Amino acid sequence: MVAKRYYLDTSALVKRYVLERGSDVVDRVFAEAHAKKSSIALSLWNVGEAAVVFDKYGRRIGLDPKKTMRLMLSELRTLSLIHSLVVVRVSHRAVLRSAKVALRHGIYVADALQIVSCEISKSTELLTADRELYEVAVSEGVSAKLLG
Repeated sequence: MVAKRYYLDTSALVKRYVLERGSDVVDRVFAEAHAKKSSIALSLWNVGEAAVVFDKYGRRIGLDPKKTMRLMLSELRTLSLIHSLVVVRVSHRAVLRSAKVALRHGIYVADALQIVSCEISKSTELLTADRELYEVAVSEGVSAKLLG
C-alpha cells in the first residue's frame, strides 16, 4: 500500500500556524505525518513565501513572525528526521517546467511551481486555498483539494 503524500502550497502551509478556514484539514495532515501514516511535501520556495506571509500577519494581527517561523522550521525539521517530509528543490528544470505551465494557463510562475513541485514529489494530493491554483492543477491532471 502506498502511503498518502500531501503537497502543501504556501497558503496551506500557513494554515498550520495561523488559524484560518481550512486549518483543521492541515492540522489533520500534520498529525498523520507525525504518526508516520502519511507524508508532507513542499517546495523550498514555500518556506521563503511563508516568512513573508508571517511578516504580513505580524503587521496586521500582531503575530510574532520570527517566533512563528522558528516554530514552523522546528516542526519541519522534526518531520524530516522521521522521514515524513519531502522538500522539493527549486531547480532550473523545475523553473522551466513551471514557466511552460504558467504560459499555458496565464498564472504566475510561483504558482505554477507549486503544481510542478507536487508532480516532482510524487504527491497524491495538492492542498491549497488558492482557487485559481486549484483549478489549474486539476486541469493539469493533478489531484487537488481546495481549502476554506
